[in-house]
Amino acid sequence: MALLTQPSFTAKASLIYITLGALLDVWTSVWYFSFRDPIHPMEKSTLFWLSGFFVMGLILMLIGFLMGPLGRYARKAELPPTEAVNAEANIQQAAASTPVTVVPLATETVPGAGSQSQNSVGIAAR
Repeated sequence: MALLTQPSFTAKASLIYITLGALLDVWTSVWYFSFRDPIHPMEKSTLFWLSGFFVMGLILMLIGFLMGPLGRYARKAELPPTEAVNAEANIQQAAASTPVTVVPLATETVPGAGSQSQNSVGIAAR
């Protein structure tokens, strides 16, 4: 079955979303805790960007965590019913166990057939 031989796209995409979201959250947190100063508070625009990047990282991770199970459910839904798979396997097994009969081709030429075929080709070409 060709469907089962291809790896799932959602597994790769899920890992990418989770990785990007986690990296975004880690570096946003590092920047916030490194440059946070209680004496001089950050500007509102800086806090806006920091919170935006942090929430975006959380949402990317959430999408990645939800995409894995959804991909598994979709893959199960795409599979044919087990009755059809078993019937197809039986058909393939029966076809593989039945030898193919080979009929030898006649190699003798019929007298006069060669000149007729040449004449008919010659007439059609004119």
